[in-house]
Amino acid sequence: MQNNPVLKEFDLDHISIDHNDDVSQLCDIIKEHPSIETIGLVGCFGDDMAVHNILCSIMTAGASKLKKVEFGSNSISTGGSTFISDFLVTNPPLEYLELTKNRLDDKDAISIAGALKHNTNLHYLDLDGNSITDLGWKALHKAEFDGKSLTSAADSNHACVIINSEFVEINRDLETDEPFRRSALRSKKIYSVLSARNKEGSNVQHLEDGDTPIEFLPDILGAIQRYSEYHRGDNAPSRENDDDVGALSLVFELMRRWDKAFSVFSTLGR
Repeated sequence: MQNNPVLKEFDLDHISIDHNDDVSQLCDIIKEHPSIETIGLVGCFGDDMAVHNILCSIMTAGASKLKKVEFGSNSISTGGSTFISDFLVTNPPLEYLELTKNRLDDKDAISIAGALKHNTNLHYLDLDGNSITDLGWKALHKAEFDGKSLTSAADSNHACVIINSEFVEINRDLETDEPFRRSALRSKKIYSVLSARNKEGSNVQHLEDGDTPIEFLPDILGAIQRYSEYHRGDNAPSRENDDDVGALSLVFELMRRWDKAFSVFSTLGR
């Protein structure tokens, strides 16, 4: 590695690293190397090593350059440390983080979920095979899509696909198998909230209650226009979901009480 300045990735998967001196040398190389972006260290460390501290050291050494880190099957247990979430909050250039088959738990998942609200660079996060229950997964998926309000939906994470075999991946386009464009996905989620409220006939009521800021009016109209064929429900349904509400239903609801909706927006805009 040291003799190859153009090297962008290296893979040590399943090669045993048993000594702290080797870890220190690896961190020094990552820190000093001019081009390295990807590291694979799956199954390299045993239970007798402070694996979480090793992960912290490696990610710190490559904080300004690493784009992909694979660190699965290493028995990571954070012991309550929030390093991973603290690292992600800084919005480093990291785009892919694989931590499968470790010992992360619900507290770790909830902490990471909070960090994702502030991270726009991470594209893939794989936490499958950890000790995460529905509680932790729901927190992570709420970070991807919080449908409580139009504001929370718009402020959700639109960049990261959270990989989980038990859930449909909200931010992944099922047709291209790639992340959605962020602006498009933001509108999709807004449409989903409008769609759910339409079933109750409550969109205008939410406007009256002050739930929707005036600046959301263009988003509402744009979402209806651009994403009338598809929305994402509470459990991230596929495009074929029969419960989708069509654009005409939303337009009819708003137009039927448009005088009230318009008066609400006019008041908010003063």
